[in-house]
Amino acid sequence: QVRVASEGINGTVGGSKVATSLYIKVMLSQPLFRSILCQEDFKSSAGGAHCFPDLRVGVFKEIVPMGIDPKIVSYKETGIHLSPQEFHREVEQYLSQATQGKSDTILLDCRNFYESKIGHFQGCLAPDIRKFSYFPSYVDENLELFKDKRVLMYCTGGIRCERGSAYLRSKAVCREVYQLKGGIHKYLEEFPDGFYRGKLFVFDDRYAICSNEDIISACRYCGVLWDQYKLCSSQHCRQLVLTCPSCCNKGLTACCPVCQEKELKVTSRASGQTLKEECECTRRRPRVPIEPRMLDTGK
Repeated sequence: QVRVASEGINGTVGGSKVATSLYIKVMLSQPLFRSILCQEDFKSSAGGAHCFPDLRVGVFKEIVPMGIDPKIVSYKETGIHLSPQEFHREVEQYLSQATQGKSDTILLDCRNFYESKIGHFQGCLAPDIRKFSYFPSYVDENLELFKDKRVLMYCTGGIRCERGSAYLRSKAVCREVYQLKGGIHKYLEEFPDGFYRGKLFVFDDRYAICSNEDIISACRYCGVLWDQYKLCSSQHCRQLVLTCPSCCNKGLTACCPVCQEKELKVTSRASGQTLKEECECTRRRPRVPIEPRMLDTGK
């Protein structure tokens, strides 16, 4: 799955080591990408071609859909990039100061709630949002929270932070805005047992990749520690659910009571409205959370 836009290119491909190495070599040799891509921009993890049902390459207005014209909020106005080593030191200092109640820093996870649910940096602020396009609204409604703060931002591979940090900087409320270069993926390559605990969510059939043994989430039905997502069993719902093998064997395989009872309905199929928008999980979740969601997972 590859997205191409005027901002650049972003995507994930799967295959053998030989095939993916050849893909990287060809991409780096293309005149169109030679000036914007380098070897360290590519991130490798265990997987394969089976992670994707097919190859999809699309041209879009935005690399990641934030819902704001890239000409208005440009990646060129991004925050200060920190290497994994620099970010690690900043987080270490932040956690030390936070325990003493002296920190003026916010460690901001700009991913979706279901991503941070199974893995995140200790002591992070994780907005309870369902889509990245909700991130600007979250910032707008929480400007006081960021006032005069140093913000350390991170996301999966660093792409969302490019636009996210630019948007936050455009509000002129933060003292400084930094972002993790290469995202969590690059951080885990150097600090697999660092301050990031749990799994790293990925947008393919794997759903998550592992760097440490911590399980920080739970089965939605019985509460036992569990972090392996499945799709809701309701025929048309596309929400993710954490349900352990024991609960699965009991038939508890849906994301919410509405889906579990097979009563999920759409008022107008002709309107193009999707079933997932009618699911109880999303219907009852506010677009922008009212209370800050702080996550702390000790090692």
